[in-house]
Formats: sequence, structure tokens, C-alpha cells
Amino acid sequence: MKRVAIAGGTGLVGGHLLAQLCTLPAVKQVFAVGRRAPAQSNAKLKFIECALDSAPDLPAIDTAFCCLGTTIRKAGSQAAFRAVDLDMVVHFARAAKKAGATHFGLVSALGANAKSGVFYNRVKGEAEAALMALGFESLTLVRPSLLLGERDESRPAERFGIAVSRVLSPLMIGPARRVRPVDAEAVARTLLHSAQTHDQGIHVVESEQIT
Repeated sequence: MKRVAIAGGTGLVGGHLLAQLCTLPAVKQVFAVGRRAPAQSNAKLKFIECALDSAPDLPAIDTAFCCLGTTIRKAGSQAAFRAVDLDMVVHFARAAKKAGATHFGLVSALGANAKSGVFYNRVKGEAEAALMALGFESLTLVRPSLLLGERDESRPAERFGIAVSRVLSPLMIGPARRVRPVDAEAVARTLLHSAQTHDQGIHVVESEQIT
């Protein structure tokens, strides 16, 4: 893992992942792809401005991470949500594959399932299925529950869910562990560890496995 591209680097998980990538001596170049430049700066980091409404041309890379994600409330409609959490994800993945990436890591979501009756979970599952079809040598799908961390944007419903989950967390044992909130920084570490081990095939990391 020497040349890496990341979409969603200005988000909660993506920001942590960018910081972690820039500290690794083995990583020589990091390309942050998106509409906004990341707040952090580093000699290894280069911003590529792109709306991701189509597959962009990327420089040669060996690894890519996608941390894109929004909410229906912020997007404004189901169609707009789908454009981000499915279409943009696939556009970026296709561009990464074309640029030579052999490993791809995605921040998905707990309950992702292309056949789900829940719209959010169904779109996340469709994104996973689309990436599987692209044929990366190594693909990691991380499915976190509610994310803990400081966001730039306001998500009242999510904050309420996290507050309730924190109170109930000690009681979440056995199967209930999978719905405990997880630290965004831990999600980033999980993505990074998967890329470093770089085992071939498709790897699904459920929320309770994130450390």
C-alpha cells in the first residue's frame, strides 16, 4: 500500500483514515477525492476536486477507500440519498479499479442487504453488491452501527440514538452487541488493517468485530 485514493475524506471516518494514512511510512501518496478539500494538510496529501457524478480519472494507485455517506434528511430525498450512497460510491470504485487499485475498502452500514425492505439498508446492500461485481482482488466491507465522534454537521436523530445506545450499552451483550455504537476512529483502523493484511477475496466486518 503505497499510493492510496480516498473518497469521503472530509467525513467522520474519512478524516480519521486520512490522518492514519499520512502517518504510515509505507504510504507515499494519498489522493483525497471530492468536492471539498480536507481540513488537514500533509506533504503526502493531494486533493483532487471532483463531484463524483461520473467516474473520474485518477492517477495510478494500489489501494482505495470509500467513506462516502449521507442521510435522507440531509440529501433531501431518497433519490438524492441514492445518488451519494450508491451512485457516487460505484463511480469512485470504477475509477479506482481503472487506476490499478487491487484493494478497496468501503464504509457500509449495519444491516446492509440489497433485498432489505428498509430503504437505507437496501441502498447500502446494493452498493456492496455493485462493488463485489467489479472484481477487486481484495474487497473489505465494514458495517458499523451508529458512529461515535464529532461531526461538522448536525444529525439530531443520530445523536439521540447514540445517547440512548450509550445508556443501554452495558446491557448489550450476546447478539445485541452488534448494535452498540462504535468509534469512527476504530472503523478507520479496521479499514487500514484490512488493507495492510491485503488478503484476497471479499471480507465483511460486522459492527461487533470492529476494534
